[in-house]
Amino acid sequence: MKNILIFIIVYSVASLAQTPDSAFNPMSAPGAVGIDWSEHTLFWQNPTDIHYNECYFSSDSSLVANMDTTVRIQNGYPSTISNSVIITSLSQNTKYFWCIVEYNASGNSLSPMWYFNTQPVPAFLYEYQFDSDLEGWEIFGPLGFNNWHWWNTSSAGSYPGEMVFTWDPVFIGDSYIMSPEIPCPAGATVMIDFHYYEDWWSDTVVVGCAITPDNGNTWTSIWELLATGNVGPDYFYTTISAPGNFRLGFYYTGDSNNIDFFYVDNISLFTAITISYPPSFLQAQASSTEKKVTLSWNGGSSPNPPITGYRIQRKEGLPEDDSTYITIEETNASTFIFHDETVELDHNYTYRIATLSGPPGYSSHYGNEATAYVPDVLTSVKTESELPSDFSLEQNYPNPFNPSTTINFAIPKSSFVTLKLYDVLGNEVMTLVNSQKSAGNYDVTVNASNLPSGIYFYQLQTNSFTQTKKMVLVR
Repeated sequence: MKNILIFIIVYSVASLAQTPDSAFNPMSAPGAVGIDWSEHTLFWQNPTDIHYNECYFSSDSSLVANMDTTVRIQNGYPSTISNSVIITSLSQNTKYFWCIVEYNASGNSLSPMWYFNTQPVPAFLYEYQFDSDLEGWEIFGPLGFNNWHWWNTSSAGSYPGEMVFTWDPVFIGDSYIMSPEIPCPAGATVMIDFHYYEDWWSDTVVVGCAITPDNGNTWTSIWELLATGNVGPDYFYTTISAPGNFRLGFYYTGDSNNIDFFYVDNISLFTAITISYPPSFLQAQASSTEKKVTLSWNGGSSPNPPITGYRIQRKEGLPEDDSTYITIEETNASTFIFHDETVELDHNYTYRIATLSGPPGYSSHYGNEATAYVPDVLTSVKTESELPSDFSLEQNYPNPFNPSTTINFAIPKSSFVTLKLYDVLGNEVMTLVNSQKSAGNYDVTVNASNLPSGIYFYQLQTNSFTQTKKMVLVR
């Protein structure tokens, strides 16, 4: 009977062991675009009761999904738990995938696969002259595959070699031919021009030009011609606001027996360096003592006109939840920290931010999303009458940071306070506080936009108290 009892106890204890929960709240969430390709930092939150974790990162999703060690960029075995990792020298206009694996004594858990897209080249010129072939253009059905050709002709009014649609073989419906993908920043003003000539047959003929952001699944027409006679050779010019990467297409719709020929040549797509980029380092942190989420971000970019501020949007839930973003604040250009105090307990909130520049209402696309969970129970509730009982200096948040961070400290009695920032050689680089302070809790924002990346130390000093902590600035 004793042996049976021992067996039951051992089995019960073993049944309680669990593999860890997954990592959560990624700071480069699904769908993030415009991420800086020179350097980026991945952030996430870890569950409790883990021994160590790993990070896998690659532009090849299968390597990440299979936890291939060739793309493991952080290995905490046997006892290191990380919540961030810096990645450098990324490729432009590339989709990257990443995940976190958490380990404890009972096994491991794999996070969802997260991804983001790096910034494309902000200025470009693409030209299609069709001197000897279709130069990578792809015919897109479902009908009319055999109606598009390269011909060594010059009907559109330029040098020989052009793209041509012909009536034979006869079909009824839509037929497209589309360019290779144009790597383009979202919101870029793209100038498009081309030469054309239509050899008409009847007044039911419709030809046009369109763009597609999804390889031909959906189209937006930017030019259409319903001819009542031969048209051209002629020239068309327009500008569009790009949806991001896109393809340019030409199309015919109707009964192909009602046209003779449609010629296109000398296609040009051009954009100047006028793109504004959003911050790519947005972080969100919920307070454990107040109904508050603190956001911090790095500066975006806008070559011309300059940045005038930032638009902050929020939605309830996780990045993948089907909820609506609303604008909660528009800040000035020198603000890199915002406290959202309109949150509720036991809620997830996801944030995103855009750069404002130029005339009123103009903004960039939105950068990476950041999620914070406001706990269902606060560890304490601060009131106006509460005063600290001891001197204290808290760890700055966020850390690492770029370019701003917040330092909190407390003093239990009126004191002359200095708070200074030093580099690793002990040189003073900034005085943050140098004055008499009454008893209370204080927070100081540090703007390190003029400092290089590296490790710094901040020191709080009074007549009876000195404490120093380390912070990390990343670019």
